[in-house]
Amino acid sequence: MTGNDWMELTVLERRKYNYLVEVMDVSRQLGEALDRNDQVSVKLLVAMRQEPILHLKELQTIIADRRSKIEDDSRLQALLDGAPPQIREEAAYIDQVGIARRLLEQILVLDRRLNTRLAGKDSYYNR
Repeated sequence: MTGNDWMELTVLERRKYNYLVEVMDVSRQLGEALDRNDQVSVKLLVAMRQEPILHLKELQTIIADRRSKIEDDSRLQALLDGAPPQIREEAAYIDQVGIARRLLEQILVLDRRLNTRLAGKDSYYNR
């Protein structure tokens, strides 16, 4: 895999991170609206949150497609499994993947709380 391949994947992961930041921001606003019991804002924010989530889904497809076209898929998998990077571009990619993953984990925790507050016993997370 070339340095350019790694950089392309890094750029895609950065785009993913940017969408995740947007989801987190709207989710926090949603939590604040719930605290205020502002139903109009809650409905608006739920709708607003859908857009970056849809962008994330599209981007995940692009990332998966790009990964599937990489010649040395075993190297990519090894890095994702914790192998140390061998070149600067690999390190940049792994750093970006880690940053996005940590933010996603925070979003999932927040989403669980929000979903439980909105749906109660009918929450997605209670299934």
